[in-house]
Amino acid sequence: MCWARQPSRPYTARSDVLADFPDLADREAALGIRPGQPFLLMPDGRPDVDVLEFFRSAAFQSLAAGSQESYAPDIQLFLSFLSVQGIDWRAAAFEHLADYEFWRRRDQQNPDRVGAATFSRDLAAIKKFYDWHQWRGKVTVSPVALHKPNSTGESSSRLQPNAVRSVQLKWLTPRAYKRWRDVGLGGYHSDGRRDTTWRGRNDGRNLAFAEALWSSGLRLREAGTLVLGEIPNADSQVRYANARVGQAVAKGRGRDFWISAAALKHIDNYVISTRAAAVNRARAEGRYDALTDIKIVDTVDHHRRVHFTSRDGTKGTVPLDSLDSTDRLNFYVTTDRGLEPWMVWLSEAGLPLPYRTWEAIFSTANKRCQTLGVDIHCHPHMLRHSFALRMLVTLIYAHERKMGITSAERREYRHIFGDPWVLVQTLLGHVNVETTRECYLEPVSGLQVDLFLNDGGAEDASIADFITHIAAVAPGIVDTEEQ
Repeated sequence: MCWARQPSRPYTARSDVLADFPDLADREAALGIRPGQPFLLMPDGRPDVDVLEFFRSAAFQSLAAGSQESYAPDIQLFLSFLSVQGIDWRAAAFEHLADYEFWRRRDQQNPDRVGAATFSRDLAAIKKFYDWHQWRGKVTVSPVALHKPNSTGESSSRLQPNAVRSVQLKWLTPRAYKRWRDVGLGGYHSDGRRDTTWRGRNDGRNLAFAEALWSSGLRLREAGTLVLGEIPNADSQVRYANARVGQAVAKGRGRDFWISAAALKHIDNYVISTRAAAVNRARAEGRYDALTDIKIVDTVDHHRRVHFTSRDGTKGTVPLDSLDSTDRLNFYVTTDRGLEPWMVWLSEAGLPLPYRTWEAIFSTANKRCQTLGVDIHCHPHMLRHSFALRMLVTLIYAHERKMGITSAERREYRHIFGDPWVLVQTLLGHVNVETTRECYLEPVSGLQVDLFLNDGGAEDASIADFITHIAAVAPGIVDTEEQ
């Protein structure tokens, strides 16, 4: 697995050889290779032109940046599986894919077996690769053999696992989230005491990011690539502020999102403290001066077009909605004190933090919780699911318990403002409400309406207590004891 070089990144000892090719960026651009694009070489380092053609094809380039980053290693693994057996990938048959599925999911000699969801993504990547080569005439038949179309006209692989989405999804109650956050990211012991040995230099950043996910339901890529201009101002008059996610970092389309004033306060505190300190260190050490291909934002107009100046003085304009997760790493703004990254989340070195870094940060927090006896495991997407659950319960609670309105009035209210499920769909940015129902809110989708309407014991409970009540009867919701 290789990646096209990021022009804005200074050379390292491992990339000094590239200094002999000063026109490399121009040559890559002429071939349609974008900076940071993944591609594959054969085990001996030689290129397979047909494989490389796929990675610069419209079929691959049209995928979202996150999908490209996921598909490339999935394709690499399958081609490597074939290569070690001396099988040309062009000759791969369904039987080879079936062998791969066994090794990937069930072979006891494979210590890194994966679940249904991961293998389904493998299949999607492999299918994309072979479908394109079958269209080009490089392979006769794709090894991803398909069923005949079902009643909806859709086809599915004979190896496609069933019930993929519900296997690994979990939700956190508010008190379970707070326990994980305080112990894993905040440097506290499981009993609430401060850990005197804790040296978390990025507490402010990490806590602010977790609060942003928890209170907005943003996806990891959406939240992890926010720029300063996309953070709304915290208004003391509202509990939630509205802003917009750019299309290139969203899943399929740009959309509005809502984030709590409390989370915005955390972000503001991070920006003026931990982030400012990292920026000051980077300026003092000349890190920004060493970046040669950055773009400096002049203004963002009311059409959401970014007007910028390159380091060589060239002026340019680009739609904010077209900036993907890689593009955003290279945009900077000028302040009274000098340059700083436009992206919100920075490393200790003061450079933009690639959004996938958060997966490692969450993993470290999980290990700390496990070490301290807190049996709570959280990943970024779990906070999105938890947000969905809280919003649905909040809306149903408001509709059915707090309004004191008649059935006819309730129907009229829903006609005007929408069903709670549809409102949560809007908050999450889902195209189809069935995704909201079947995938994100499985714990409550099967519960009887009576749980919400006729449970007198929860009549005066808060939303957090009500979620705890649901957690007692619905699988997959992680709760914890009160401290």
